[in-house]
This record gives sequence, C-alpha cells and structure tokens, in this order.
Amino acid sequence: MQSHVSQRRQCAPAARRREPSRSRRWKDLHPYATVLVIFAVAMAWLATVAAAQPCNNPAVCGRNSGLVPFHKDAIHASLIWTKKSQCPQLLIWMRPSEYQPSAYLNPTVNGVFSGFNQTYIKLVQGGFGLSMLDESGWSRYAPDLERENVQLIDVCGLQALIDAGQFTKTHIEALTHEDMARTDPFFKDAGFSRGLGYNLFCMGHVAGVDGRIYVVGIHDKGGNNGGRKVNIFDPKTERWVPRPHPCVRSEFEADPSGTAFPHCDALNEANTDPPLPSDMTYQRWYPTAVALPNGRILILSGTDQDTSVGPAKASSTKVRQAVPEVYDPHTDRTIALENARKLFNMYPRAFVTQTGPGKDDWKVCVAGGTVQPPLPGEPGGPDITGYDPFLYTGDTYCLDVLAALADPNRHKPAEQHWQFVDTARDAHDSGAAVRMVTVNADGTWSQKVFVFGGNSGEGSDNVAIAEMIDFSDEHPKWQRIDDLVMPAGQNNVVALPDGKLLVVGGREGANSLRYQLYDPVDGTRQDLIESPVPRHDHSTALLMPNGGVWIMGGNRVQLNPGGDRNLAVPVMEAYQPPYFFKKAARPIIAKAPEQIHYGQSFKLDVSETGGAGGAIASVALLRTGPITHNWARGNQYVKLPFTQEKNGKLRVTAPPLPGLAIAGDYLLFIVDQDGVPSAGTHLRLNRP
Repeated sequence: MQSHVSQRRQCAPAARRREPSRSRRWKDLHPYATVLVIFAVAMAWLATVAAAQPCNNPAVCGRNSGLVPFHKDAIHASLIWTKKSQCPQLLIWMRPSEYQPSAYLNPTVNGVFSGFNQTYIKLVQGGFGLSMLDESGWSRYAPDLERENVQLIDVCGLQALIDAGQFTKTHIEALTHEDMARTDPFFKDAGFSRGLGYNLFCMGHVAGVDGRIYVVGIHDKGGNNGGRKVNIFDPKTERWVPRPHPCVRSEFEADPSGTAFPHCDALNEANTDPPLPSDMTYQRWYPTAVALPNGRILILSGTDQDTSVGPAKASSTKVRQAVPEVYDPHTDRTIALENARKLFNMYPRAFVTQTGPGKDDWKVCVAGGTVQPPLPGEPGGPDITGYDPFLYTGDTYCLDVLAALADPNRHKPAEQHWQFVDTARDAHDSGAAVRMVTVNADGTWSQKVFVFGGNSGEGSDNVAIAEMIDFSDEHPKWQRIDDLVMPAGQNNVVALPDGKLLVVGGREGANSLRYQLYDPVDGTRQDLIESPVPRHDHSTALLMPNGGVWIMGGNRVQLNPGGDRNLAVPVMEAYQPPYFFKKAARPIIAKAPEQIHYGQSFKLDVSETGGAGGAIASVALLRTGPITHNWARGNQYVKLPFTQEKNGKLRVTAPPLPGLAIAGDYLLFIVDQDGVPSAGTHLRLNRP
C-alpha cells in the first residue's frame, strides 16, 4: 500500500537455536543452572501472585463507581448529539427492540420470572422460540416490564448523580427497589412509541456523517434470520425515520390476545420484512456497517435463513452473505457490489484506510477471512445447521469501494477489487478491535489497528493473542504485542484521551474480570482493577465526555454468576482511568469551535488551574460510537498536530483527509504533559 510515513526498519528474524537433546536430564545440568532455573520459576510464581492482587492505588489502576442500575441491557449503545449540544444522550437497545417485556413475558408470579407468553410466540415469532436473551428482559423491578427495550439516557444528568457518590454497592443482589428508582428520571422510551417497528438485535449500526444512527438489517424472529431493512434514528427529532410497520407488529399492537381478528402469518417473510425501496438487496443478521469518507455506508457480511420453512428446518437453509452493498443516505437506496464478493466472518472488523494524498484515495480494510472450500453445506464441509459453522483465518484484505462502484460490470458476480494485505496469527472473531490514527506536523500519518483475543471460528478456543498492524506502512504486517492476561473472546476495547487502550471483559471458560491498559506505542500491557460483574456476551463500553468509561451490557441473567438469576438486574460501572487521580487540576478547554473543517487550523483557548500551567502534550479527536458485539464502529482515536501560542492558546490542524477521520460528531480532548486529559468538548467535523 502507498505510504505517507517513513518506513520503519524491519527486524530480521533471530537465528534459529538448536534445541537440546531430549536425553539431557536435570542431573546433567550445571548446579548453578539448576539454581537459576529454580529462581526463575520462583520469580514467575511471585509475579503471578502479584498480578492477582487487587490494585488499591487509583493513581495507578483507576477506580470503578459502585453499580449503577440500568433499566435495560445496553447491548447496542451509542452517544448521540444535537448539533450544538455539549451533553449527549445515550441510545441503547436490547432484544426484542420493538416491544416492551410485558408483551412477550407471562405475568410475574411470586416475584420471579414466570415464562414466556405463548400467544406472542405464535403470533410474532411464528413458533420460533424465545431464550435466555428474552428472559433478560424480565426484571424484579416491576416498572421495567412496561419500559420499551430501546431507551434514551441523559448522560450528563446520570453522570452528575454518579459523581455525587450516589452509587456505592458492588453486589447486584444488594440493589434495592429504591436504588433502581433513583436512575428512573434519566431513562425514557425510544422504541415503538418513537416509530420503530423492527427488531434491531444483533444488527450493524453506525453513526453517519450527519449524526444520525443507521442500522442495517433486522432480527427476524430468531438467530441467523436476517432482513433487508435500513432503520435510522434521528437525534434532532428523537425519533426513528418513518418506515411502514410490518403487519405482524401492527396487528399484535392492535390485538395482543390474537382473538379479535385473524393475524397475518409470521412465517411469511413479507409480513415481517415487507419490501421497501430503501431495502438492501440481501437479508442480513450480524452485518457490519462502515461510514465512508463520501458520506455513504458500506455493508458487509451477515447471515440469513429461510424462516418460511419454520423453526425445525430453517437452520438447514443458512447462507452467509458475500456481496457488499453501499447505502446512500441522500437517495435512501442501496447498491449491491456483485463484482466484489468475498466471504467474511459475522461482524467482520472493518476500517476505512487512507491510501494516498487525495480525498478519494481510500479503501476499506477487513480483518478475518473465511476458510475456503469445502464450506458449510458443501460436500465434505461442516454441518451448516450450527449457529456459526464457519472457520476463519487471519487473512486481511482491503476493498477499493470506489473502483467497485465505478466498474461497468458491477452487477456481474466476481471477486474483484480486493487487495490481500497480510495474515494475522488469529482470526480474532469476537475479539475487541480499535483504530488509532496519528497525524504528524509534517503531513505524514499512521493508521494502526489493534485486535485483542477472540477465536478462529467453529470449535476453536479463544486466545490471549493481541496484534497490531499499521496500514500506512509500505507493506503492512501484523505484529504481536503483549498478550491479554488470559485467553478471552467477547471483550471490549476503548481508546482513551491519553492514547492508551482500555480492554475490559471477555471470557474463555472463566470470566476475564481484570481491566487491562495497553500502551499502543510499544504494545505493553498493564493490569488494572477487577470488576465484580462479568462482561462478555453482549457487553458494551464507551468513552464519556468527562474522560471516563461507562462499562455496560451483557445479558442480565448472566451478570450474577453463582447467584439467583431472578435477583440480577442490568448495571453499569463508571470507570475512572488512572489519570483522574494523578493530580487535582485537569487542563480545561475554555473555548473551542463548534465545527471544524478538513486541513484547516482552528484555535483552542486552554487553561489549567495549577500544575503544568497549561503545557499541553497532545490534542486528540475521538468519535463517539456506536458499539455492539465487542467493537466500536467508528469509535476511533485521531491525534492532531498543534502549536502552543501565547496566552493559553493552541493552534490545531484538523485532519487533512476524510479517510483519516470520517466526518461527524467527535469529542475533542487536550492532554497535559503529566498525561492528564481535559473533559471532552463536542464538535462536528464537516465533510469537504
């Protein structure tokens, strides 16, 4: 790939050492060697013991709040902004998104979960069953049974309550009705009552350049059943852009008992996914959506099944979608790139990459390819009926989206316009991933992607492997960095304002409860605090305007392992990284523009109430979500060049090209020479 940074010296591989003969035994070793071996083993044991000890120094390891009661599992989460606001809302949802729990659960008896509404299963699910994920919608806090499964949260209001020390409990079972009620005022319904008619569970969603949240695909009754819809949430109106509701949803709303009139057949996909002009060509579940520099959205992968054959036979019809599509918000239409077919894993990790000096010099790079034939469903291939029967590789490719769109043979099936880059040591399926961009004063840049843990698909174990690749290198290569503290998938990573990476959650048999901090400069890992709450399947984590991290989600019924699942409730932890405790004073952005433009400089008025006296070491933009299923779509870090002027002013240069930082909403942070960041200032990076 074309490089705009100086090529780094590549280390030659070390010479292979000859292994000692297996016949060589302990008695053959020199006595001093034996002592050294014993000493090394002892030191390794002591290091393990030390690593297992909790960290009690917040200036080293940070600190969590007590458990903050949430009213839904934050399985999908994104900050949303109005144009000039400095206080965002948090949009969250769970399954099924277009209903409230009282619609699909039996009435609570004796204060415990009492099963599922069989009428709902018949009329809405077409016989497809409900599961633990739907039981998570039940709550011992009765008001939440009538609350919609999509919520808007007042971030600044709830953060103020957290900062006031209102939440100190660290065990879910200890939370009371009064604790749950304390957060009620900060949550409001944002689902069916605001126009949503579809289940958006396990969908790809991304923040567009206009600040709206675009959600591609639908969850049609059960796992692997996809749909063609593109649903849009508009922060200005706090409503979903109107789409005709499917008859299954509208008829259940009118007659939830199913006795007033004959309902339409839920197994007929025209009744759950009625054709609309804005539809994608292919039905998708678990797709990835990528905001592009030209304002469009790339859609990759996804799975579907034919639900019309019923729940017993649907899994044998499974397909993995190989055709990318491009959605245009201006026309509300999609274009299928039949000429650029390629199979990837579910939710492939995909990143826009600037490949040259022009505004159209960009591609979308995707980590994690699919093992080629025989594929599931083919002779000699794996059983296609599994949840995800595919095997994956670390193969990494970049798609020239503009070339594929301009290709006169765009509608002919082919596998063109992809460029192979390199192969990672693991596919990192379900592993955390993040993009870190540095723009230098001399006009060069780096574009590093970090991946943590995950696995290589069906039947493979999660790994502790962490890797990095710089797509700005002339020949990008995956490089190992420090391993995770333990093998883990379903973890999350958050880029912090100081440029460090916070990795939380995950599991491989045991839960990974230790927070881990990575330095992207040298790839080293520092172990932090432990959480009392496991965060793995469907957990989320997002950077907040104050520089802290809200760690959320997971399935309610799995948040209290070893305890009474009826006592489990959704909870959030507000984590303060170590920089909160380094000193009393934080740098302050006293004045900043509401909008910035590519390649142009802008001024910041900064101050600090003590300490470094306003000496600033870095300025960074961080895009603000969304996140689901272990990685944040577009929630990236962009370090900017700046000069420090007199009277506490900085002159900062905005990103030169949209491939380095997609237009849209960002939090701007300054970080002083002690590594302490300011609170974030919201601004919008405008399209050229």
